[in-house]
Amino acid sequence: MAKKSEYKDSVNIAAVERTLRLMETICYEDKEMGIKDIAEAMGEYPSTIYRVISTLMNHGYLYQNPDNSKYGLGYKVHLLGRNVEKNSSLIKIAKPYAEDLAREFKECVNVAVRDYSRTDDYYAITIHQEKGGKRQLMISESFSEPYRCYYSSVGKVLLAYSDDLSYEVIKRHKFVPYTPYTITDPEAFREELKKIRERGYAVDDMEQEMGLCCVGCPVLNKEGHAVMALSVSGYEGNIKALGYENIASELKKACGEMSQQIR
Repeated sequence: MAKKSEYKDSVNIAAVERTLRLMETICYEDKEMGIKDIAEAMGEYPSTIYRVISTLMNHGYLYQNPDNSKYGLGYKVHLLGRNVEKNSSLIKIAKPYAEDLAREFKECVNVAVRDYSRTDDYYAITIHQEKGGKRQLMISESFSEPYRCYYSSVGKVLLAYSDDLSYEVIKRHKFVPYTPYTITDPEAFREELKKIRERGYAVDDMEQEMGLCCVGCPVLNKEGHAVMALSVSGYEGNIKALGYENIASELKKACGEMSQQIR
């Protein structure tokens, strides 16, 4: 029979997990949600969800929209996020290089890492972006939201230089064709990763969105595994005018210097 203290600890841990799952649910849905919607998404009772919501609201982690009575992430989450960005060691290393590259190419520069919290597939997450010049993209890799690795340059290069790559995992998952250029065949993707390792950079040639191209390079640790990646993203005409090789050359220099700082 479990001791009373052990039972209390298990209840507390379950409550923490439920709280984190609730906040992640609203974050990934990227919209305000009602109690019923949240409960259904989490597989919980509305009464249980209401108690968690009330606590989070009292501490500023959730707000309730008075017009529709739905809930969204509050100001406290934003403050924590800004603090994480400010203090993250990887962002501190990458930021000056991302700024220089954005100024040089006058395009968007993304800094991304693998998201290991998602175990169903290989995911990446963009942790920092720098906008170059006045040109703005319609969309790029969703900032601070996980996305699958196979269709973005940063995702592909992070996976190509990962230490947990399994072709058995790749073969089990369906590749969604976001555009006619998205790689959807597991064997073709395997060859793509091989080419990336040979040339040292990855290209997203309108694989995520028509008209959008990206070039990405890895920042490697002493074992040769990617700890983060940088990409230059822009409209097809702009990126191809700059030249994939030219962009990759500058990215390799920057990523090489960053690699020396994390070894």
